[in-house]
Amino acid sequence: MLFNDLDEHIFSFTDSSIASRLVDALSQDFDYVLFICGFIVFVFLLISFGRLEISLMAFMPLIIAWIWILGIMGITGIRFNIVNIILATFIFGMGDDYSIFVTEGLCYEYRFGRQMLSQFKNSIILSSSIMFIGIGMLIFAKHPAMKSLAEVTVVGMFSVVLMAYIIPPFIFKWLTQKKGKLRKQPVTLIDFLRTFGVLIVYVTGSIFLSISAFFMLTIGGKTKKHKEHYHKLLQNTMRYVAWWMPQVSYRVDNPHGEDFSKPAIIVCNHQSHFDLIYTLMLSPKIIAITNEWAWNFPLYKGILRGADFLPVTNGIEQNISRLKELTDQGYSILIFPEGTRSIDCSILRFHQGAFHLANELGLDILPMVVHGIGQYFPKGEFMARSGKVSISIEERINPDNETYRKGKESLETARLMRKYYKQRYAEICEKEENINYFKDIVLHNYIYKSREVEKECRRQLKNSDKLQQFMQTMPADSGKLLIKHCGQGEWALMLALIKKNWQIDAYDENIDKIDTARHCVMVPENLHYSTDEIDETGYDYVINIGGEDGKA
Repeated sequence: MLFNDLDEHIFSFTDSSIASRLVDALSQDFDYVLFICGFIVFVFLLISFGRLEISLMAFMPLIIAWIWILGIMGITGIRFNIVNIILATFIFGMGDDYSIFVTEGLCYEYRFGRQMLSQFKNSIILSSSIMFIGIGMLIFAKHPAMKSLAEVTVVGMFSVVLMAYIIPPFIFKWLTQKKGKLRKQPVTLIDFLRTFGVLIVYVTGSIFLSISAFFMLTIGGKTKKHKEHYHKLLQNTMRYVAWWMPQVSYRVDNPHGEDFSKPAIIVCNHQSHFDLIYTLMLSPKIIAITNEWAWNFPLYKGILRGADFLPVTNGIEQNISRLKELTDQGYSILIFPEGTRSIDCSILRFHQGAFHLANELGLDILPMVVHGIGQYFPKGEFMARSGKVSISIEERINPDNETYRKGKESLETARLMRKYYKQRYAEICEKEENINYFKDIVLHNYIYKSREVEKECRRQLKNSDKLQQFMQTMPADSGKLLIKHCGQGEWALMLALIKKNWQIDAYDENIDKIDTARHCVMVPENLHYSTDEIDETGYDYVINIGGEDGKA
């Protein structure tokens, strides 16, 4: 009776229950401590590398490795205890070091072009082997606590080493390379978000136009009035899409007051998939000739068919009668005579189809020159950059023009028109491609090469007023330029990109700085680096970075 009264005040416990509760408490505290430590590690990675992309790349193996560790332990029945739970924090720290070593090796190779990653990996193998041998041998121990140390070590070290070997190289390779070659500009998080925004705007606009074509032209019928409304809608949508393109401004130069009221064959150079956006927004009276891929692409085909665009699958000659009907209705025909996009934005060979069509239909040729679209969304890259687009509408060339339409020979006209386009495009480049145009391009050549390198590049680019003064005093349009003490080569690269007709030599005594400059992907053929001092004799102009400039 007495014991029954005291039942509620009696507690029964064993050694195993105390240990179990202690482990549960430690596990809860361990999760909290691990979260705090992970946050602190990431902050220090961000401070050390100076780039969010590289910090995430170095931190990701730790997260994935920890998931692997918990998964393997769960599958094999290995449990945390008061001994091995402390060892797990040490393994987490080792994994952090391994990931940093690999990341630094990748950045070192990308900066200098020197093989170093294998040495970092050899150090990791040596370090992890010591852990495997030193603690992993406890797998043969009879005591459960000692054996659990070995099990956690084997599982943990295997996971962190494997993730450090795989994750950072895979991500870094995607950021800086494509198909085994270095990207012209490495991918950044801003580029990725910008591209995502562009795709949303682009796809939304395409879907809207496709749905509108179905309701206005399929259900409503392809009447003349409905077609005119749809072409006006197409123009406004293209204008809206161009306006919404993130971090890209555009300008239309129309010195001759072209209003597209008179049909013509519009000839335009081809730089990007987005060329149509910036040309179709100019007027609702434009019909484009497309290739077979665009004609059959699900996202486009409803728009192209609804807008009366025509494919060139069977050649322009097969569509002359239909094109004649459209031009009689007041539409101009847009053709890209290069036939394909240019990788470096240069003017490629012109095919004669557009000029043959102009002869057959007796229409004016309306030249249109675009600049900057290829830099914004280049061929071979699926990343949108920041930039500035210009569209220049040139003076019409009528059928009686003796210079470009002499004898109405289409092949000769194509040759002469390409010559004209090369000259006109060079003039636009001279006007548009200045320091501000190339700032972001030059900066992209120095990111992911270390925090200090990028910081120095930004500092040099901020001092652009002095560089502009140098450029204004440089004589003539071509010549030989010597840059003394060029450092990492920011100014040398900028000048070589702007002054394409100048031969530029640059030197610096610091081999690391010169190798950093040499290993920039955008270094053009007119720029040469050296670690040896160069005699100033024979140069038209000499710049001393950090010193005074003067003529040689």
